[in-house]
Amino acid sequence: MPQYVLTRGGDERIADVAPLGGGLYAVTIDGRSVTVDARIVEESVCSLIVDGDCYEVHFSRDRDVYTLLIGGEHYRVAARNRRVRAAFSAGGRLLTGRQVVQAPMPGRVVRVFAEPGFAVKAGDPLLVLEAMKMENQLRSPVDGMVVELEVVAGQVVATGDKLVVVE
Repeated sequence: MPQYVLTRGGDERIADVAPLGGGLYAVTIDGRSVTVDARIVEESVCSLIVDGDCYEVHFSRDRDVYTLLIGGEHYRVAARNRRVRAAFSAGGRLLTGRQVVQAPMPGRVVRVFAEPGFAVKAGDPLLVLEAMKMENQLRSPVDGMVVELEVVAGQVVATGDKLVVVE
């Protein structure tokens, strides 16, 4: 069964995912199993129905890591391959070093909380992106320092645009 590493702030969880066919998946996280109905509704947006609750998920992909925006929360998902297993067994982290925060969807930057030189912890807010009439707070994926800020309040961005770099 394929395994994925879910990361939010400093919290990591392992998800076992088994395709059931027809867009349905059996997903087990922390011993809790649910059936998920997943459908792509447009480029970089999917709909998930989990136990009758519907979620709109905006996503972008950078090699083997997906960045998800769900209800204003920023997540990272990676396939748990040999490299990731080795890092976990050695006590390593999935996300380390220089992290580029990209726009998960097109939108307008409403507020910027960080600037170059600011120390941040994983999960600290970096900026607010307004998309489809919703404000989405983008958070630091790692502890570190903001080394680049590529946007200002009021700026319009496209999916995948570099917004902030944290090291």
